[in-house]
Amino acid sequence: MQINPLEFNERCEFGVNDYKPSPKNGNNVPTFQRKFARWFGWRTQTFNQQYALLGVTKTVTKQIAVRHDPAITPDMMVRIDGVVYRFILFSPDNRSMRETYDLLTLEEVVKP
Repeated sequence: MQINPLEFNERCEFGVNDYKPSPKNGNNVPTFQRKFARWFGWRTQTFNQQYALLGVTKTVTKQIAVRHDPAITPDMMVRIDGVVYRFILFSPDNRSMRETYDLLTLEEVVKP
């Protein structure tokens, strides 16, 4: 698969959920805690990828590509334009080559 780094024209934020008490009722509520930001490009999923995700009942997903970064881990969340996503599939390319890319399949986090 060819990835053109010139397509990395949008910014996303990587972070984790931090639980803070709600001012309304005191219950712990997950809050996105930003760690760092990276440039990314949207990827189009093939029909085979979409059908494979149907098997795990994940039909509304998005896929992005970022430059490989060992700081990105599967337990992180991604925020794009104010919407928080979690990783469904995390495909890091950790070869020792200079220009490698990670593919992330994302699902929007539904707030409780």
